[in-house]
Amino acid sequence: MTCFINTSEGNTIAYNQIIGKNRGIVFLSGYNSDMQGNKALYIEKWAKDNNHSFLRFDYSGHGQSSGTIKTTCFSDWYKDSEYIINKKTKDKQILIGSSMGAWIMLMLAKRIPDKISAIIGLAPAPDFPKVLIWDKMTIDNKKKLIKNKKITINYEDGSKNDFSYMLIKDSFSNLTLSENIYFNGPVYLYHGMADKSVPYDLSIKIINIFKGTNDIKLLLEKDAGHRLSESHQLTNISDIIKEIVTKI
Repeated sequence: MTCFINTSEGNTIAYNQIIGKNRGIVFLSGYNSDMQGNKALYIEKWAKDNNHSFLRFDYSGHGQSSGTIKTTCFSDWYKDSEYIINKKTKDKQILIGSSMGAWIMLMLAKRIPDKISAIIGLAPAPDFPKVLIWDKMTIDNKKKLIKNKKITINYEDGSKNDFSYMLIKDSFSNLTLSENIYFNGPVYLYHGMADKSVPYDLSIKIINIFKGTNDIKLLLEKDAGHRLSESHQLTNISDIIKEIVTKI
């Protein structure tokens, strides 16, 4: 059943939670996605079947939460995540971040490491408004973006996303790839080499900024795209969780 919590920032966040006896898992969804995605629901079922606590939720401006995606940005979504994790979970959690959710995951690993036992990044997209959008634009296109206050990106699978200038500007003060992250738990990443939205070299950069742990693994799948939602890919994700659970 979907529940709601009001944050200290005045946002109303929709969430679903199950309570189990084993290590808690938190799923962090991607940009313009929500907690009803295939990966979130698959992991929730796995958690329930294996008696793990599990939390999934919608950031402000996403899904059933308050606000709109046009008027919110990464700082809001990070604050939502930290707030609900602190309020609704006990002990250390396994964080699973999908795409932009992995950016939030890295920020959480920097800021509240005492709440995190392990992290799993699925096609991680840290710092993406800067490194994948702004840095690749010409000066003229940057001027157009500032004037129009948004940019539309079309993807090869036929989907598209609008990104506001506010989001891109906000990302500059929330970068995670520019300095080391000190964390002593397992760090597992899973990325498709055919990902046209987020190149897998970002996962390699993530590996290089982590210090303090020797348990870092990167699973690359040659023909996989960005979503990692095919049946065998979902099985790969649960296999990663199983391996991590034996270590923490």
